[in-house]
Amino acid sequence: MPRAVAGVQGAHRARRQLTRRSVIARQLAQIAPGTAGVQTHAGEDGRAKWVVLADATGHPVGADAEQHRAAYGLLRRLLPDVDWSGPRTYDVATGTVTETEPAA
Repeated sequence: MPRAVAGVQGAHRARRQLTRRSVIARQLAQIAPGTAGVQTHAGEDGRAKWVVLADATGHPVGADAEQHRAAYGLLRRLLPDVDWSGPRTYDVATGTVTETEPAA
């Protein structure tokens, strides 16, 4: 593949990622204002999820169960390639999902 084509494709991919990150940030701000990160933890049965919405300092955002469900559903819909079966952290500022180490 010519370098110019690869460069254009890379630019298109970056634009899509920026757009998706902006959409997620905007939606999370509507769901629970002040959310800067979303952490998911697997439940005892491996299916249930515990979701934490955190502000920029890492403290929980005041949100009810419906807001937590909405945030998790949003991430699952807009990031379908992510394996959400284990503990994950989504950073709103960077748009990245990282694997979270389980608490000891």
